Amino acid sequence: AAMQNKAKCVKVTAYSSNNVVANKLLNDGRKCEDTITICAQWQDLNNPSSTGHAVYTSSWTAIKADVHSQQRFFCLMENGEVNIDQAHRGYTLAVESQNIQSGALATFSNINPLFHRNKPDNNGHYVSQNCYGYITFERFVKAAKLINDGVKKPQDFDAELPTGNVTKLMTAILEAG
Repeated sequence: AAMQNKAKCVKVTAYSSNNVVANKLLNDGRKCEDTITICAQWQDLNNPSSTGHAVYTSSWTAIKADVHSQQRFFCLMENGEVNIDQAHRGYTLAVESQNIQSGALATFSNINPLFHRNKPDNNGHYVSQNCYGYITFERFVKAAKLINDGVKKPQDFDAELPTGNVTKLMTAILEAG
């Protein structure tokens, strides 16, 4: 959804690695890539002479570590950057506090939202309903009910939930790769 209505993907190049881990995991002769990397070039919808690029990587080959899979996103932009570490449920954000020509220093924040709390509070009560992981599922279920009841349409949630319309851009990139 980050590029929706802002830029369009104009070129995709994909690379893969294989015969390291996936074949051992499948152990049945099926071919499966270990790592897939896609490089996408984006063109600004408001300024077609302005382009950017993104690199997307997915892999089975991670060794045993503190998380099952490393899931990261990094975006470097003209006036800021976003660095998301989904595996550890946190992200950092740096933005220019003033116009870049004025020599302003960037402001930085390390934001670590609590995704899910699987243990009770000091009184033994369940408290995960206030964590964003729980709230995300709750919002999805409520949206599905409103759609099923005919009160809302799926596109009404494009700006707040990962609907099919929002994810089709990423799907197109993955299929092109």
